[in-house]
Amino acid sequence: MTDTATPGSGPPTCPVSRPFDPLHDPYLTDPTPYFDEYLRSRPVFFDPALNYWVISRHADVKRVLREYSSFTAAITLNPLEPPCPAAVEVLNEGGFRPVPTMTNTDPPQHTRTRRIANLGFTARRVAALEGFIRDLVTGYIDRLEDIPERRADLYRALNYELPARVVFRILGVPDEDIAEVKKGSESRLLFTFGRSSEAEQIDIAAGNARFWRYTEQLAEDRRANPRDDFTSDLVHATDDDGLPLSQQEVSTILFGLLLAGHETTTNLLTSSVRRLLEFGLWPSLVDDPGLVPAAVEETLRFDSPVIGWRRRTTEPVELSGVGIPADADLLVLIGAANRDPEVFDDPGRFDIHRSNARDNLSFGSGPHHCIGAPLARLEARVALEELTRRLPGLELDGEPRYTYLPNIAFRGPQQLPVRW
Repeated sequence: MTDTATPGSGPPTCPVSRPFDPLHDPYLTDPTPYFDEYLRSRPVFFDPALNYWVISRHADVKRVLREYSSFTAAITLNPLEPPCPAAVEVLNEGGFRPVPTMTNTDPPQHTRTRRIANLGFTARRVAALEGFIRDLVTGYIDRLEDIPERRADLYRALNYELPARVVFRILGVPDEDIAEVKKGSESRLLFTFGRSSEAEQIDIAAGNARFWRYTEQLAEDRRANPRDDFTSDLVHATDDDGLPLSQQEVSTILFGLLLAGHETTTNLLTSSVRRLLEFGLWPSLVDDPGLVPAAVEETLRFDSPVIGWRRRTTEPVELSGVGIPADADLLVLIGAANRDPEVFDDPGRFDIHRSNARDNLSFGSGPHHCIGAPLARLEARVALEELTRRLPGLELDGEPRYTYLPNIAFRGPQQLPVRW
């Protein structure tokens, strides 16, 4: 029997026991009890506050991410709440004019830009970065070992900057811009996937416009002075018809990579170290570095760095027996799907020997699967290999209280106090 929404009854809504409020505590700090309840008793429901259908089961989430003919990616980057008129005016006056490219288009348009963007993340280019990444990590650990107190916030001391420096190397962006880009990334994240006051929206809009001009200038420079970097490849590449990407397409891709290209990896690095220390598994990796890739994969499953993503139905569909109309907005809970007991035995256990941990959906599925996934895995592997080798006695410093950026998409602790 299909659990469908009828005009008289309205759509199925969230269980009263755990109302869905993804931007505030207690969900923000620990969504696991919510995931467990939704998976068990209401895998598909409509949240009237967000005006989204919320999807949690692994099979449903995977289907939504893969079947672009029924679930379009067009709304993926829409602000969760429409920006205020003053912020829109700032964006327009600043020349901010992104166009749909990879993340928020479907094939065949998606295929055109995706094929070109893949040039920056080929297996050869990613593998060639391992030595550079290892040198970076070594430098960060050297600085840690110089701290007399032998304690630090590892989030700030390593995890915050490392992924940005790697992406900047790929794009050809100078290191001195790291602080500005990271700060701007957090603001853009909240602008798109969270809620901001009108004053904050105006400030973020001004930052977006400045950064948009930065990407335009970077692209213009590489057209005139090509180098061995992804931005040069991007501005000189052509599609299957021999046509180059437009300036708007190039800037949109660069703008997106300078957000998603490092925030996800920062989350993965921080959660990996946190859980390994929390569950007493650090010595296992010290003794057997061969366990590091499995630990990375289990972290992706257990603490997804991307907790939710969005789609819109193009036709009436049914998920877990619930009918959903056309033109409905969906929020797929990737974090919940990664803990679905139908797929993962004892999903609440952090198990670095789990045989199917790679079935996690943290990097998506189907044509929109994250192009940076191999790079994120490489960075996490190298960081854990060097940290366990150089700091075998690493442990959490006290009983940390973790905070998270209030948004529906990206999730990772904003601090990681450790001692050694």
